[in-house]
Amino acid sequence: MAMNGTGQPQINTDEVIPRWRQLGLKHRQQQISLIPPEWHLKPVGSETEAKNAIPVVEQHLAREELEITSLAQSLPSLQQAIRTKQYTALQITRAFCHRAALLQQLTRCLTEILFDSALNTAERQDAYYASTGQLLGPLHGIPISIKDNQDIKGVDSTLGWVGLIGKPAKSDTTPVEVIRQAGGILYCKTNIPQSMMMSDSYNHVYGQSVNSLNRNLISGGSSGGEAALIRAGGSIVGIGTDIGGSVRIPATLQGLYGLSPSIGRVGNRESTRRDKYVVPPVAGPLTRDIDTLDAFMDAYLGQQPWLSDPGILPIPWRKDIADAYSDPGHKLTIGYITEDGVIRCQPPCVRAVEDTINRLRDAGHKVVEWNYVAQKHHQRAYDLWLKAVLADGGDRFQALCDLVDEPLIPGMLVGKAANKLDTDGRMALFDEIWEFQRMYMSLWREAGLDALIMPVTQYTGLRPKMWVEADMYVGYTSLCNLLNWTGLAVPAINVDRELDKVTGEWEGYQAKTFSDQYNHDGYVENFDEFVGMPVGVQIITGRLEEERAVGIARLLERLRKA
Repeated sequence: MAMNGTGQPQINTDEVIPRWRQLGLKHRQQQISLIPPEWHLKPVGSETEAKNAIPVVEQHLAREELEITSLAQSLPSLQQAIRTKQYTALQITRAFCHRAALLQQLTRCLTEILFDSALNTAERQDAYYASTGQLLGPLHGIPISIKDNQDIKGVDSTLGWVGLIGKPAKSDTTPVEVIRQAGGILYCKTNIPQSMMMSDSYNHVYGQSVNSLNRNLISGGSSGGEAALIRAGGSIVGIGTDIGGSVRIPATLQGLYGLSPSIGRVGNRESTRRDKYVVPPVAGPLTRDIDTLDAFMDAYLGQQPWLSDPGILPIPWRKDIADAYSDPGHKLTIGYITEDGVIRCQPPCVRAVEDTINRLRDAGHKVVEWNYVAQKHHQRAYDLWLKAVLADGGDRFQALCDLVDEPLIPGMLVGKAANKLDTDGRMALFDEIWEFQRMYMSLWREAGLDALIMPVTQYTGLRPKMWVEADMYVGYTSLCNLLNWTGLAVPAINVDRELDKVTGEWEGYQAKTFSDQYNHDGYVENFDEFVGMPVGVQIITGRLEEERAVGIARLLERLRKA
């Protein structure tokens, strides 16, 4: 199919294509029309010729725009710039809109483009600040991106389904309400997979989102567009959602921090729909640095969102807890997992955990190997989680396909008729999950753990469409969702050609399953593509212990820089 200069497909009127594809292509052309012509990129070459999107984007930004959207910029530094009037809300918003527009043309990270309304909001905020001397909230003038599944009144939330084009939301979701209440400016929504049940971000409406650091690789998912945008400086902070790793996986694939909180901290309408979900999704932020994540959570919960959303628990951001766990003098007991016995992790994923644990051990913290627990219990955890997410038998997704006869994209975790549970079946599953949670809590308590360090994924990266073939396992992340505990992805290492090279031991590994073999072969075949890419770990803490996870993340950051 022909592509235009902005990386978007052109419709060939001589080609007979199904209606659902025509509708998707038309919507994508409408999307690109929302980018000002002066921000359109000329062709920049293939993914191989221009692998990293960041230097391409930065060639097209003015000096002031580069300063405002610098990868070294943090939320606290932008807040300070607004308070001191170094920059106006309009300057900041325009700079991030421009950078996001350029990135969209390279990575297809965006869905809905809201630049005009964002710039108008910024102008009103500047006028208010100039006339009153007061800021509208802690996020005054800060552009914030948000995943496509978060409703903004009057804007589509297609969720990657062609049949939902042109059906705008009737009201705002809680994260949208709270961000606006705090003074934040929403300027774009970000790309996801069809159904959001895939750790990739590909759909028939907006196409394939790719990794900003290497456009030959996926951005991850389902919050993949969000991660691609933030990694390359198109956003300072954004909101994603996570039901089995959908914040943490794209975060680790692009060297970000990604928080999957317990139910009830951030607020997400879907989290309260227990008739719809046995294991509900949660909403959480993605950032490039821990200071931004800390500041965002403080600003967000400072709006007391529990006064308007009955699904949010009345717990403010407890900065004292985060500070206590980041104190080098506070000695911790940390468990760690390098392999769960289901899928063997690729060498960089293991090294990321080992490097992190060695730093903690050298700093005087107690570390406890937890592989024996993982290898005894994590297959059971994954089976329960998988049963939960498939429990509707795929009815919801089939109904969305039927809207315009759109095919279901292969590779997604979507139930079939045999997986459907009736009321009694769901109740029995709830009981099984509750018993597993109690058992795991007991093991945790007996070990006296403050946190658990483990891989985010078993793989270092994937090429587009590999997810479709792989029968992919997400057990390293879904454990956290099953337990309803806190999970925070944090950067750890970068793939090193010498340290992570394919050895005879890896080549001779006897895989247990098709997925295990696919993961093994993918590393051998694509190793050169992975060199230099970031690899993270996740910090797992107990239920509603987001501040503890952030504190430990800050401690790890200090240890890495020491």
